Amino acid sequence: MESMQFPRYLDAPQRFLFWTVDQIVPFATLALIGMLMKMLFVCVILGAILSWGFARFRDSRPDGYMQHFAYWYGLLPLKGRSCINPFSRLIYPS
Repeated sequence: MESMQFPRYLDAPQRFLFWTVDQIVPFATLALIGMLMKMLFVCVILGAILSWGFARFRDSRPDGYMQHFAYWYGLLPLKGRSCINPFSRLIYPS
């Protein structure tokens, strides 16, 4: 059986080779689009630049910023009694 390296912290993000999952998604998406459009080289370069820029953007913000951004603009629907509609900007006391 092979030995497996444990993460240093419990909340460390999942990694694929050198990249985190949220860095690989734009790269993989643009690579797939490049394959479909037969412009793989251009889209891979654009995907690498987009992933690099997104990593710099994410590292300059606090943890959970992208989740809050997605919730605020209605891209991340949350269900539950404690989650209000993100499009309700004014909340009146009951």
